Amino acid sequence: MNVKLQNNFKSSSAEDLKFITDASLVRLAKWMRLLGYDTSVFSKEAGREMLRQADAEGRIVLTRRRDMVQRQFSGTLFLITDVIVSKQLKAVIDKFSLKINRQNMFWICLECNQKLHHVKKDEVRDLVPPYVFENCDKYNQCPRCGKIYWMGTHPRNALSFMEQHIPSHLP
Repeated sequence: MNVKLQNNFKSSSAEDLKFITDASLVRLAKWMRLLGYDTSVFSKEAGREMLRQADAEGRIVLTRRRDMVQRQFSGTLFLITDVIVSKQLKAVIDKFSLKINRQNMFWICLECNQKLHHVKKDEVRDLVPPYVFENCDKYNQCPRCGKIYWMGTHPRNALSFMEQHIPSHLP
């Protein structure tokens, strides 16, 4: 795995880490969110503005852009050259000793990086498919985009993916 770290990494605990990715790592960002890590995606071209945002928000930069390593930046920047998302995820987990806690998983909106809130079943009756409403009792909703989440096939498939690609990191 071709991964480089700029600057020394220091953190009190993995749960407090926040990340920012460039647009080429959107899939990695979604997996980080799924694991419960605050991971924003910089939608413009990565450069000084992205580094300023990372610095202002106390985020670790995850990028595939080699030229970013050459830029002056007082924070932590992690260069990922692998194109396979499972290998990218494993590299980040290993490098930052991220703790995967099942209670933290599935609590951040995959689309807009906001913490989800519990919603009552009656509140989602017209927002989810009838089959889902009949078979699921617990729902979470994103306060920003309104997306509804429940424990269906997507979370089960995500857990299966993690068991296949990062089994040693699962609790």
